Amino acid sequence: MHNLYLVQTVDKYGPNSFLPLAISYQWMFAQTDTCVAENFEVVDVLISKKSPEKYVEEMPCKPDVVAMSCYVWNWSYNQQLAKEIKKVYPDCLIIVGGPNVDKRNHLFFSEYPNFDIAVLGEGELAFKEILLRYHSKQTYENIPHVFVKGGKLCDQPQRILDINSIPSPILNGFYDKIIEKVEQEIGPQRWQVTYETLRGCPYRCSFCDIGDTYWTKITKFDLDRVFAEIDWMSEKQIEYIGVCDSNWGILERDKEITEYVIQKKLSTGYPMVWDVTWAKSNSKRIYEIAHLDKKANTNLFKGITFAMQSLNKPTQEASRRTNLKSDEALAYMKLYDKENIPTYSELIWPMPNETYESLKENIQKLIDMGQKSFLMVHPLVLTYNAEMGAKEYQDTYQMKWNEVPLDTYYLNVEDLENYIIEKTMAVYETNTADRAQSIRGHLFSYLFILMYYYGWGHFVMEYMYNKYRLKHIDFIEIMLNYFIAKNSLIGSEIRETEKTMIDVYHGNRFWGRQVFKDDIFWEYKGASSIVFHNRRKELAKEIQKFCSDVFNIEISNVVKFNMDMCFDNTTNYPIRRTYTEDTLTHCIGVNKKTITISHRSNERLDDDEFYHITYHYQRKNRYWKCDII
Repeated sequence: MHNLYLVQTVDKYGPNSFLPLAISYQWMFAQTDTCVAENFEVVDVLISKKSPEKYVEEMPCKPDVVAMSCYVWNWSYNQQLAKEIKKVYPDCLIIVGGPNVDKRNHLFFSEYPNFDIAVLGEGELAFKEILLRYHSKQTYENIPHVFVKGGKLCDQPQRILDINSIPSPILNGFYDKIIEKVEQEIGPQRWQVTYETLRGCPYRCSFCDIGDTYWTKITKFDLDRVFAEIDWMSEKQIEYIGVCDSNWGILERDKEITEYVIQKKLSTGYPMVWDVTWAKSNSKRIYEIAHLDKKANTNLFKGITFAMQSLNKPTQEASRRTNLKSDEALAYMKLYDKENIPTYSELIWPMPNETYESLKENIQKLIDMGQKSFLMVHPLVLTYNAEMGAKEYQDTYQMKWNEVPLDTYYLNVEDLENYIIEKTMAVYETNTADRAQSIRGHLFSYLFILMYYYGWGHFVMEYMYNKYRLKHIDFIEIMLNYFIAKNSLIGSEIRETEKTMIDVYHGNRFWGRQVFKDDIFWEYKGASSIVFHNRRKELAKEIQKFCSDVFNIEISNVVKFNMDMCFDNTTNYPIRRTYTEDTLTHCIGVNKKTITISHRSNERLDDDEFYHITYHYQRKNRYWKCDII
């Protein structure tokens, strides 16, 4: 019997453990062959990042074959683990596959000498054949989409045509065995499932590693199987399901699946969250899906995404990006707003052909289209198998990047000194944004989202736009210039954020900021929000003085309303407040002076719970914002 070890690790965030979808599929399919099933035994499935040295030392038996699923969040770890395995067991066959295996890299094994075989693309067919040849002591040459150490880089990998031929790790009990083993070792866990109902994406986005022709054909798992797997997740009380389909809502059956998930949550309480990547075109079907969740009051989704990435036409052309038309987006955003369904938009910076000015124009266009809920401006990072990952593309658009730590937001590392840091390729310069402009764009995005989408200046900005027609982006540009060198609360937050950003891109620093001693690494807007929350009066005075100094406007009543609308865990809601008619007219379009303010939460939160819910878990759902009743 050959001893097989399966590896698909992720960082742990508290008492949460992820069940390993990709590596489980490889084994599920391989053992459909009787020879594999009878001659290989899975000794262990490694899902958490144990010390590589200690893990190898404590292996219960000699590993004959180790198979690793590789992506950005475990690539460095897998390299270190392979190195330790080879020290003790040099004859062990180490197979790697996944998105971080670069299908263009002829020097792969020179760079990663502890790996023996690289599988490109979908791995099920190849993995089964590798195990069969291992057992029969044959060579691994000429297996489709398998790159062997000492051999030549293979041609374009093939797709598995019938994904239903892959047995389900959920339905055949494989996940149950993993859960039992892990909980015997470290105690009860809050299990999370990464899940797919189909594979493939019809779009060709150049920044995405499934944006090439290899993935354009969509293959689907049968609905009966999907429903049965949802039954298991509900029965096992799985709280969080991360759906890795690329375009939820692209197919009519996605609505049917959503209805089934809603039924299960209503009857059992699980799953609590069905986290999806919405289809690129925000269609009527997505609205219908969101409406189902809203009507049932199940809160399955974190929000509806308008994933624009850029509204700048030259950038869209460079990135092969097809976006929803602006007038259609406006119509749907209004529908969502009318039904109080949270939405959020996504941009990426710095993209090819994108300038600092066009980035700001993108943000203003989103505001004008009705995006009042949330915005994320993601840093552009390159992945090996995306079109942007190719040197030719990077040369065309004069892209420069540094290898930096993978974003570590919300990560709490107990042993930072021995933590194996994962890396990613972060772009800091393009043909239209140099190094300084790139940082400025990140800093502008930080301050804009902090003030408008985390609430600290939301209604002040609405007031200035509605009364004086001052664009939201102009307000923030002026604010950034005003505070960046000032000895003030806002100024110090801007400078600290700028420093940490520069240190990430050019100094190998972790992303994010620790607000308290031994704290998690907060995303920058969340970190500043905690600081602002604890110094609200000082913040209010600075915003008032800013508007007085720059615009010659007395705005204290507007600032008071703005602060009252920012949820405060020390306030007993509801509260009755009176403002000037001018304030409420231009902030929210209400022609009255006295209103009642409340919040959706009826529970008393301690500070730590409040910070995590308001500025992390529920940041996309406008949890910062109070309601007028």
